[in-house]
Amino acid sequence: MASGYVDAGDRWYYILHPRPAYIIVARGPQGRVNFMAASWVMPLSEEPPRIVAAFDKEAYTTELALASGAFTVNVLPIEQRDFIYTAGTTSGREVDKAELLGARFEETSVAAPRLAHPRPLGYIAARVHRVVEDVAEDVYLVVADVVEAKADPELFNPRYGWELKKTRIAMHAAGRAFTANSGLYVARRLAPGGRG
Repeated sequence: MASGYVDAGDRWYYILHPRPAYIIVARGPQGRVNFMAASWVMPLSEEPPRIVAAFDKEAYTTELALASGAFTVNVLPIEQRDFIYTAGTTSGREVDKAELLGARFEETSVAAPRLAHPRPLGYIAARVHRVVEDVAEDVYLVVADVVEAKADPELFNPRYGWELKKTRIAMHAAGRAFTANSGLYVARRLAPGGRG
């Protein structure tokens, strides 16, 4: 053990948590809608607008998203942590999660709906661009084009992003533990220069 540190072991990724806990929604070719919780989603590029996500290879929502070529990423407030946790720990192959959780959906400009209830703070509708299958044994790396991106106008400023004094985005820490952003802290520039 390095001086003053504890070994994170097989939960090493908790060092990179908490992370926003998103709800991914997809519709399969037969029309079945399912959703799952996912934290490992991030922007990839601005030109073209793309995101990348690590999707569990065994998840039913992953199967639907890859079959239809589309999914939505829904951002929920911390008040929806029970919904997020249940969505992430219940299999859509065994249970109709929409019925279980009272979820409702609304169409988007891709072949996947977004959540309508609970109402997301914002969402991204994406079309699958590429799937990298051999980067890990348990996940696919899914690269997707952002087709539509919308957010609550009372909570999101297109110039700066989320109004962090008002918005409390659900973030997953570990297991059933969630947190939320706790305010706005503005950094001072300490040195001249540009990007990294």
